[in-house]
Amino acid sequence: MKRFLLTTSALTIFAAGIGSAFALISSAPAFNSELRRDNVFGQPILARNQDMYDRSLYLMQQAVSFVRADLVQYDGDSDARVAPIDVAINRGETAVALMQESLAINPGNAQGWIVMAWAQLYSGNLAEAENALVTSWTLAPYNRSLAAERLDMSVALFDPFNGLEIEATDVTLSEDVRAAILRDLELVRLHIPSAFAEIVEQLELIGVSADELPAQT
Repeated sequence: MKRFLLTTSALTIFAAGIGSAFALISSAPAFNSELRRDNVFGQPILARNQDMYDRSLYLMQQAVSFVRADLVQYDGDSDARVAPIDVAINRGETAVALMQESLAINPGNAQGWIVMAWAQLYSGNLAEAENALVTSWTLAPYNRSLAAERLDMSVALFDPFNGLEIEATDVTLSEDVRAAILRDLELVRLHIPSAFAEIVEQLELIGVSADELPAQT
Protein backbone atom coordinates (compact mmCIF):
# COMPACT_ATOMS: atom_id res chain seq x y z
CA MET A 1 0.00 0.00 0.00
CA LYS A 2 2.84 2.36 0.93
CA ARG A 3 4.61 1.61 -2.35
CA PHE A 4 1.38 2.32 -4.24
CA LEU A 5 1.01 5.69 -2.54
CA LEU A 6 4.60 6.63 -3.35
CA THR A 7 4.09 5.67 -7.00
CA THR A 8 0.85 7.65 -7.17
CA SER A 9 2.55 10.68 -5.63
CA ALA A 10 5.41 10.49 -8.14
CA LEU A 11 2.97 10.28 -11.03
CA THR A 12 1.07 13.28 -9.68
CA ILE A 13 4.26 15.35 -9.49
CA PHE A 14 5.25 14.21 -12.98
CA ALA A 15 1.84 15.17 -14.34
CA ALA A 16 2.07 18.56 -12.64
CA GLY A 17 5.45 19.10 -14.26
CA ILE A 18 4.05 18.23 -17.66
CA GLY A 19 1.18 20.63 -17.05
CA SER A 20 3.55 23.44 -16.08
CA ALA A 21 5.68 22.85 -19.16
CA PHE A 22 2.60 22.91 -21.37
CA ALA A 23 1.42 26.15 -19.73
CA LEU A 24 4.81 27.76 -20.40
CA ILE A 25 4.88 26.63 -24.01
CA SER A 26 1.31 27.73 -24.67
CA SER A 27 1.70 31.18 -23.03
CA ALA A 28 5.15 32.24 -24.25
CA PRO A 29 5.64 34.00 -27.61
CA ALA A 30 8.93 32.10 -27.93
CA PHE A 31 6.98 28.87 -28.38
CA ASN A 32 3.54 30.04 -29.53
CA SER A 33 3.61 32.02 -32.76
CA GLU A 34 -0.08 32.94 -32.36
CA LEU A 35 0.89 35.17 -29.41
CA ARG A 36 3.43 37.17 -31.39
CA ARG A 37 2.87 40.75 -32.55
CA ASP A 38 4.84 42.73 -35.09
CA ASN A 39 6.91 45.71 -34.00
CA VAL A 40 7.14 48.95 -36.00
CA PHE A 41 9.55 47.24 -38.42
CA GLY A 42 7.16 44.33 -39.00
CA GLN A 43 9.28 41.94 -36.95
CA PRO A 44 7.70 39.57 -34.39
CA ILE A 45 10.99 38.53 -32.76
CA LEU A 46 12.70 40.49 -29.98
CA ALA A 47 16.41 41.20 -29.66
CA ARG A 48 16.01 40.56 -25.90
CA ASN A 49 15.49 36.81 -26.10
CA GLN A 50 14.52 36.48 -22.43
CA ASP A 51 11.42 38.63 -22.97
CA MET A 52 10.17 36.12 -25.54
CA TYR A 53 9.25 33.90 -22.58
CA ASP A 54 7.22 36.55 -20.74
CA ARG A 55 4.16 37.56 -22.72
CA SER A 56 3.59 40.81 -20.80
CA LEU A 57 7.18 42.00 -21.27
CA TYR A 58 7.14 40.84 -24.89
CA LEU A 59 4.09 42.97 -25.66
CA MET A 60 5.63 45.94 -23.84
CA GLN A 61 8.82 45.74 -25.89
CA GLN A 62 6.82 45.64 -29.12
CA ALA A 63 4.84 48.69 -27.94
CA VAL A 64 8.08 50.54 -27.15
CA SER A 65 9.15 50.21 -30.79
CA PHE A 66 6.09 52.21 -31.86
CA VAL A 67 6.50 55.04 -29.36
CA ARG A 68 10.21 55.38 -30.18
CA ALA A 69 9.81 55.01 -33.93
CA ASP A 70 10.85 58.57 -34.72
CA LEU A 71 14.33 57.87 -33.36
CA VAL A 72 14.95 56.03 -36.63
CA GLN A 73 14.43 57.05 -40.22
CA TYR A 74 10.81 57.22 -41.31
CA ASP A 75 9.89 54.76 -44.05
CA GLY A 76 13.45 54.66 -45.37
CA ASP A 77 13.40 58.33 -46.39
CA SER A 78 16.78 59.75 -45.33
CA ASP A 79 15.40 63.31 -45.44
CA ALA A 80 12.55 62.63 -42.99
CA ARG A 81 13.28 61.71 -39.38
CA VAL A 82 9.89 62.54 -37.87
CA ALA A 83 6.72 60.80 -38.98
CA PRO A 84 3.69 62.84 -40.11
CA ILE A 85 1.10 63.44 -37.42
CA ASP A 86 -1.37 60.88 -38.78
CA VAL A 87 1.33 58.19 -38.80
CA ALA A 88 2.42 59.14 -35.28
CA ILE A 89 -1.16 58.87 -34.04
CA ASN A 90 -1.60 55.50 -35.73
CA ARG A 91 1.61 54.24 -34.12
CA GLY A 92 0.41 55.51 -30.77
CA GLU A 93 -2.89 53.70 -31.10
CA THR A 94 -1.08 50.48 -31.99
CA ALA A 95 1.13 50.90 -28.92
CA VAL A 96 -1.94 51.52 -26.74
CA ALA A 97 -3.48 48.25 -27.92
CA LEU A 98 -0.27 46.36 -27.21
CA MET A 99 0.02 47.89 -23.75
CA GLN A 100 -3.60 47.09 -22.94
CA GLU A 101 -2.75 43.44 -23.56
CA SER A 102 0.48 43.68 -21.61
CA LEU A 103 -1.01 45.41 -18.56
CA ALA A 104 -4.00 43.09 -18.49
CA ILE A 105 -1.49 40.33 -17.78
CA ASN A 106 0.68 42.32 -15.37
CA PRO A 107 -1.09 45.47 -14.13
CA GLY A 108 1.59 45.97 -11.48
CA ASN A 109 4.32 46.79 -14.03
CA ALA A 110 5.18 50.39 -13.16
CA GLN A 111 7.44 50.74 -16.19
CA GLY A 112 4.68 49.42 -18.42
CA TRP A 113 2.44 52.29 -17.31
CA ILE A 114 5.11 54.76 -18.45
CA VAL A 115 5.08 53.12 -21.88
CA MET A 116 1.28 53.35 -21.83
CA ALA A 117 1.57 57.05 -20.99
CA TRP A 118 3.76 57.63 -24.05
CA ALA A 119 1.40 55.59 -26.23
CA GLN A 120 -1.62 57.59 -25.07
CA LEU A 121 0.27 60.86 -25.57
CA TYR A 122 1.10 59.97 -29.18
CA SER A 123 -2.54 59.00 -29.69
CA GLY A 124 -3.60 62.46 -28.52
CA ASN A 125 -5.23 61.17 -25.33
CA LEU A 126 -3.66 63.55 -22.80
CA ALA A 127 -5.99 62.68 -19.92
CA GLU A 128 -5.34 58.96 -20.36
CA ALA A 129 -1.59 59.63 -20.62
CA GLU A 130 -1.69 61.48 -17.30
CA ASN A 131 -3.71 58.66 -15.70
CA ALA A 132 -1.11 56.13 -16.84
CA LEU A 133 1.75 58.24 -15.49
CA VAL A 134 -0.03 58.67 -12.16
CA THR A 135 -0.55 54.91 -12.01
CA SER A 136 3.20 54.38 -12.37
CA TRP A 137 3.84 56.84 -9.55
CA THR A 138 1.23 55.08 -7.40
CA LEU A 139 2.70 51.63 -7.98
CA ALA A 140 6.34 52.62 -7.44
CA PRO A 141 6.61 56.07 -5.85
CA TYR A 142 10.28 55.75 -4.86
CA ASN A 143 11.68 53.78 -7.80
CA ARG A 144 14.98 55.42 -8.72
CA SER A 145 15.34 53.40 -11.94
CA LEU A 146 12.07 54.89 -13.26
CA ALA A 147 12.50 58.43 -11.94
CA ALA A 148 14.25 59.92 -14.99
CA GLU A 149 11.83 58.21 -17.39
CA ARG A 150 8.84 59.65 -15.56
CA LEU A 151 10.33 63.13 -15.49
CA ASP A 152 10.93 62.95 -19.25
CA MET A 153 7.33 61.87 -19.66
CA SER A 154 6.15 64.72 -17.42
CA VAL A 155 7.86 67.34 -19.58
CA ALA A 156 6.44 65.86 -22.78
CA LEU A 157 2.95 65.62 -21.31
CA PHE A 158 2.61 68.91 -19.45
CA ASP A 159 4.51 71.04 -21.98
CA PRO A 160 2.97 70.02 -25.31
CA PHE A 161 4.81 72.86 -27.08
CA ASN A 162 8.23 71.66 -25.90
CA GLY A 163 10.73 71.87 -28.75
CA LEU A 164 8.40 73.85 -31.03
CA GLU A 165 8.70 77.51 -31.95
CA ILE A 166 5.46 78.33 -30.16
CA GLU A 167 5.13 80.35 -27.00
CA ALA A 168 4.01 77.89 -24.33
CA THR A 169 1.07 78.75 -22.12
CA ASP A 170 1.28 78.57 -18.34
CA VAL A 171 1.25 75.01 -17.05
CA THR A 172 -1.00 74.16 -14.14
CA LEU A 173 0.01 71.05 -12.21
CA SER A 174 -2.10 69.49 -9.51
CA GLU A 175 -0.54 69.29 -6.07
CA ASP A 176 -0.25 65.51 -6.30
CA VAL A 177 1.45 65.62 -9.71
CA ARG A 178 3.87 68.34 -8.60
CA ALA A 179 4.72 66.34 -5.47
CA ALA A 180 5.35 63.20 -7.55
CA ILE A 181 7.59 65.11 -9.98
CA LEU A 182 9.60 66.58 -7.11
CA ARG A 183 9.91 63.14 -5.52
CA ASP A 184 11.37 61.73 -8.73
CA LEU A 185 13.62 64.77 -9.08
CA GLU A 186 14.98 64.16 -5.60
CA LEU A 187 15.71 60.55 -6.56
CA VAL A 188 17.62 61.77 -9.59
CA ARG A 189 19.59 64.24 -7.46
CA LEU A 190 20.55 61.45 -5.06
CA HIS A 191 21.18 58.59 -7.47
CA ILE A 192 21.83 60.07 -10.94
CA PRO A 193 23.62 63.36 -10.19
CA SER A 194 25.18 63.51 -13.66
CA ALA A 195 21.71 63.94 -15.20
CA PHE A 196 20.33 66.31 -12.57
CA ALA A 197 21.18 69.69 -14.14
CA GLU A 198 19.81 68.74 -17.58
CA ILE A 199 16.59 67.40 -16.12
CA VAL A 200 16.12 70.50 -13.96
CA GLU A 201 16.47 72.66 -17.08
CA GLN A 202 13.76 70.65 -18.83
CA LEU A 203 11.43 70.76 -15.84
CA GLU A 204 11.58 74.55 -15.82
CA LEU A 205 9.46 74.37 -18.98
CA ILE A 206 6.57 73.13 -16.85
CA GLY A 207 7.21 75.44 -13.94
CA VAL A 208 9.05 73.04 -11.64
CA SER A 209 12.20 74.31 -9.96
CA ALA A 210 14.97 72.58 -8.07
CA ASP A 211 14.49 75.27 -5.42
CA GLU A 212 11.37 73.36 -4.36
CA LEU A 213 13.45 70.38 -3.22
CA PRO A 214 14.45 70.06 0.45
CA ALA A 215 17.82 71.53 1.27
CA GLN A 216 20.66 69.02 1.23
CA THR A 217 22.41 68.45 4.52
